[in-house]
Amino acid sequence: MRLTATFALTLCFLAGAASAATASGSGNERARKLPDLRDVRRIHVGDMGTADEADRFRFLLEEQLRKRGFTVVGSAAEADAVLSGALSVRVMDEKSEARAFVKLEDAAGRRLWARDFGHKQFLVNPFSRQEPTKRRAEEVAKELRRDWERSK
Repeated sequence: MRLTATFALTLCFLAGAASAATASGSGNERARKLPDLRDVRRIHVGDMGTADEADRFRFLLEEQLRKRGFTVVGSAAEADAVLSGALSVRVMDEKSEARAFVKLEDAAGRRLWARDFGHKQFLVNPFSRQEPTKRRAEEVAKELRRDWERSK
């Protein structure tokens, strides 16, 4: 009797372990089917905060993404992912500085990419007349494209 009960428990344990392995395998397949950065081609540029320059930053970002080979779409429903974030612009002593935090999320809200872009004193040409909001838009598009290519 004891041997039969032990055998039955062992059999139940093995059956449970086999079904768990099958379930986790199908979970991995589902995870692989979710979009990844390399699958993103169509991007909707969403809200970029409430700063005075936020709308302009969004338009500049759309232009730069197109230049880098992405397709910019008008709604999140059409997009592979949505790029949103926040922009802040500070004016100090005859110069201004723009900082941007952006994130790229798929339709399920899963973060695919995110970065914080701020003033990098050692990389910025002090004689450059390019204004900082435009420079941030170029940096975001350039870095997204670079990381997209690396994900391939």
